[in-house]
Amino acid sequence: MIFFYKYLGILLIPFIKLNVIKRVIKGKEIKNRFKERYGITYQKKPQRDVIWIHAASIGEFKSADLIINSHFKKYSILVTTTTVSAANYALKHYGDKIIHQFAPLDVIFWVEKFLSYWNPKLVIWIESDLWPITTKLIKQKKIKAILLNVRMSPQSFNKWKKFKFFYRQMTDCFSEIFAQSQIDKNRIQQLAQREIKFIGNLKLSSINNHNDVLNHKLMKQRKPSFMLASTHEDEEYKILPVIKKLLSEMKDLKIIIAPRHPERSNTILSLFEKNHLSVKIEDNQDNNQKDILIVNSFGNLSKYFRQSDIVFLGGSFVVKGGHNPIEPAINSCVIMTGPYIYNWQNIYDDMLKNKACLKFNNVSDLEKNLRNILNNNELMEIMKVNAISAAQKKYFDHKKLFDTINNKLENVNC
Repeated sequence: MIFFYKYLGILLIPFIKLNVIKRVIKGKEIKNRFKERYGITYQKKPQRDVIWIHAASIGEFKSADLIINSHFKKYSILVTTTTVSAANYALKHYGDKIIHQFAPLDVIFWVEKFLSYWNPKLVIWIESDLWPITTKLIKQKKIKAILLNVRMSPQSFNKWKKFKFFYRQMTDCFSEIFAQSQIDKNRIQQLAQREIKFIGNLKLSSINNHNDVLNHKLMKQRKPSFMLASTHEDEEYKILPVIKKLLSEMKDLKIIIAPRHPERSNTILSLFEKNHLSVKIEDNQDNNQKDILIVNSFGNLSKYFRQSDIVFLGGSFVVKGGHNPIEPAINSCVIMTGPYIYNWQNIYDDMLKNKACLKFNNVSDLEKNLRNILNNNELMEIMKVNAISAAQKKYFDHKKLFDTINNKLENVNC
């Protein structure tokens, strides 16, 4: 199958290049860097050994914080991403610690050129953005590689069951595979037919357990506040009637909306304005107080969690698998979610067991419970304390990760 894929990629090179040009025109590629997609770089080759970390988008990149900060002084950290937003975030926050490149497209000539130039001593591949040609060449060149924090949604699992052999081929280059959860571990083990390890969720490795977490409620706005965080398309529309009712009943209620993809901010603004609601976008120069604030920036959710009493986490009323509940929990928020939480199932199961979050199958149940909590300060404080307690748990084994990485780096024959 990889043989067929290899030659199909070669045949499609003219069309792939045309598509890249279109992406440049649309602003989805950086004009003076698009050749990095073809394995071409203008960066000077580092003299130190290179650790190559691949993290497709912002979420995956942020989870690499622990690895970058632990190894950048001794090694050159080459980070590849797929999206422009992840590239911008990486350079803004880690520009003095990493070399950033856009990941080469999965065509054999381009990947070969990339690997030959950078010659990484170790590859750390984060999550599930696997490419057949790249993984094949990593194995051929005998480059040590780790697949870290890999996940497998129910939908992907059902698809891959039909192509187990192909999945095994793609993961064969990794000497160690660490799953994101026990559920992911069991699914991947069935597909890869090899030992899969679990040391926790890498995305929880850099959560800051604030010493003053119990005092967060003193930092929050005096007005009660409800935040919709990491929402996906259609979720704002579903919850809009709830927001309208609550604002009509509670004149001092503050609403914050932080969509998963900030480029949707203007669409959300238009939706709420059409419904005659008082709303503004975060970077709008309008200083008038509005009932609803739409966040259109990356990397500052914690700021808004600290301002919020109750947080609904998106990607859960649509089939996206939900989002990380620990960060709002550590910031003393009541956590609410819809039914689709398979990306974080083990964390939510633990939090539900300890009454540290609330899960609803429909919007009407969310509305009823949201109103109840907003009108019951004692219940709100109990839920906040439970959320904080859940967030204080150890969700990732740093030592096992460092032992694995250091073993690969120091042991030439491993």
